[in-house]
Amino acid sequence: METTQYKRVWLRLTGVFCLLITVPVAILVLVTTNSLRDAAINKIEVSLGRLIEHKRDVVNLFLKEKEDLLTMMVGMYPITYLGRQENLDNLFIAVNKTGSIVDLHVIDSSGKQLAYVGPYAQSLIGKNYYDAQWFQDVLINGSHVSDVFLGFRNVPHFIVAVADPLKTYVLRATINSEQFNRLLLSSQIGPHGDSFIVNREGTLQTPSRAGLSELNSEDRLLLEHHEGTTIVKRDENVVVPGDDKVVTDLGKTSIVKRGESIVATRWVKDGQWCLIVKALIEDSLGPFYKVRNNIIIVIIVTSAVFLAIAVLFANYFLQRIEKEDRNRAELGHQMVQMEKMATVGRLATGIAHEINNPLQIITSQAGWIGELLPEEEPDKVKHLEEYQKAIEQIKHHVRRAGTITHRLLGFSRKISAEKQNVHLNELIEETISFVEKEAEYNNVSIVREYTENLPGTMTDGPQLQQVFLNLINNAIDEIGQGGIIEIRTAIERNTKLVAEFADNGHGIKPENLKRIFDPFFTTKDPGKGTGLGLYISYDIVKKLGGTISVANRNSGGAVFTIVLPIINVD
Repeated sequence: METTQYKRVWLRLTGVFCLLITVPVAILVLVTTNSLRDAAINKIEVSLGRLIEHKRDVVNLFLKEKEDLLTMMVGMYPITYLGRQENLDNLFIAVNKTGSIVDLHVIDSSGKQLAYVGPYAQSLIGKNYYDAQWFQDVLINGSHVSDVFLGFRNVPHFIVAVADPLKTYVLRATINSEQFNRLLLSSQIGPHGDSFIVNREGTLQTPSRAGLSELNSEDRLLLEHHEGTTIVKRDENVVVPGDDKVVTDLGKTSIVKRGESIVATRWVKDGQWCLIVKALIEDSLGPFYKVRNNIIIVIIVTSAVFLAIAVLFANYFLQRIEKEDRNRAELGHQMVQMEKMATVGRLATGIAHEINNPLQIITSQAGWIGELLPEEEPDKVKHLEEYQKAIEQIKHHVRRAGTITHRLLGFSRKISAEKQNVHLNELIEETISFVEKEAEYNNVSIVREYTENLPGTMTDGPQLQQVFLNLINNAIDEIGQGGIIEIRTAIERNTKLVAEFADNGHGIKPENLKRIFDPFFTTKDPGKGTGLGLYISYDIVKKLGGTISVANRNSGGAVFTIVLPIINVD
């Protein structure tokens, strides 16, 4: 595959990983922030509902307290007592320590003022209230709380009046509206919020924090008496009755979402006044924005980390693809080489069989000659001893040739691989005999450090011998002329046999140590190695229950260590 093709594959992998990460993350951010904002708005609505319920209780309690005070006074004192100015003066001082009452009136059933205490005494001398609507309401209902009005005082105020049980007189109090207005000071949510009270006609009973002088058309639609118990939410800017969606229950409080603001309304004073509290959503979303920003930062950082991991994965997969492509290309060459090796093996097997037959004939004929020579006349056979020595030499070398062909058959797998009792030192020494001539030719010294009296072990001798032969041949190839190969055997904890094959060559590069047993990996020049020798050796040792490892020596060169379990003979 060309470089441009690998680059295209990398771009595709990176693009896929980025999409798989960024798209879900973007959806997660969108869903999370929307959910958090909705939760924050719901929290504002609940807080607003609780606040207006609390303020409703405060307003009603304030009005009821004034009405109960007057009721208690008319219940305790008859008109003959309250009608006296000095008594009313003393009573006013006693009940008005907070300064919430501006003045007190005692008015008989005909509307005539009997006594008055307050700042407007001169203006109210001889005043008759019989025709006043509030006076008639008191006589009919027993009590009355008015709307806020200016009156002749030209100061915003409202009155609370009660009649005695026999309706013989009325006690009226003018309430300080400034103290009443202060009851709503803490009912504002956010710097741009607003809170005020209006009557049924929409006239403001308390000042608007936003400076409103009258209700607009949207706010007037809020002055509907709450028949049910609902929190309603409307998405349109103009509230239209009938499109309400019930969300939860907070008494008779109505909470309406209009655009970017939330309006809560609650009727007070037995449905005569309406308490309105407005909150701008943005004013209360500070904690939401803080949490949202923290979440976004965490998600961005996490996404960046995952994107970096995605790029690393893309690089990793691309390297794997390149490696597999190279391995596939090398495999084609190695298969040819392996086929050649198989052919050589089959040829070696055939040759070994063909040689064994003549060797057997030579052995039998040499034996026959050896049996006939003693029967000859000594005087006629001048070199009888030389002939006998020659016969022994022939037998010796025939036996040696037979051993070689037998081993050749073992390496070519024609001899059945069965485990047998093997002595490690003898097996190594027998293996060395195969390469002694080559070692002498290359002036390579083989130093033996055998531990004596090593116990035998049940293992596959020919396969293990193939491993030893491969390690020795690799060492000869590595060190070249004049090198040294050190072979050491030992026993470890009486349970394992150890064989070390060390050389004084250049050693193995650190980056190649982890790959030295990989198939088709070789450090030899091209054409000299297949990369299968150490892989096959590793596989053989592993199947025999042992381990093989490699390391560089401090004095130079490499050392291969084989550890085999000691398996006793049954």
